[in-house]
Amino acid sequence: MSRPSPLSARPLEVPAAAARPAPVRGAPAPGAPVPRHYDRCFACGDGPDGLHLRFTAGEDLSVTAELQVREAHQGAPGLIHGGVLAAAFDETFGALNAFVGEASVTGQLNTSYRKPVPVGSTVHLWARLEGREGRKLWMRASGRLDAPDGPLAAEASALFLIVPPSHFVDHGSALPDQIAVNP
Repeated sequence: MSRPSPLSARPLEVPAAAARPAPVRGAPAPGAPVPRHYDRCFACGDGPDGLHLRFTAGEDLSVTAELQVREAHQGAPGLIHGGVLAAAFDETFGALNAFVGEASVTGQLNTSYRKPVPVGSTVHLWARLEGREGRKLWMRASGRLDAPDGPLAAEASALFLIVPPSHFVDHGSALPDQIAVNP
């Protein structure tokens, strides 16, 4: 029996009991923008060194976005920092909350890097909600270089956990009126 390479993340398995949910009433239709959750967020907010991600709803419980890789996002000279790309995947998964109408947080994030991503390139992000069981959401994503069908640069899978809006007040510095649950 072959063993997985220790250099690649093992994708999370979606349990058989997890069903594909129907989008909640008011979820964005395919082609519509997905509202951002917080304007000061590193990934979807407007901070000077942030990722400035904007999401568009796709077919079949999916979202897309483009990440413009800037010098501020470097790890090794001229290449994106792997943690920045993981943060982009994390935020892309978070945008899928628009289809469930409840807030969720990252429980587990697995990322496999396939190709170097140079500064100046565009990573086309795609993510889809694969299943839900109770509070658990399973998701998968890909990032492609310079075109939606370009070379695969990285892929990810995640387990997110539904939390009440009070989670962000109780454990962060959010005020109740700052909590946005899409839609």
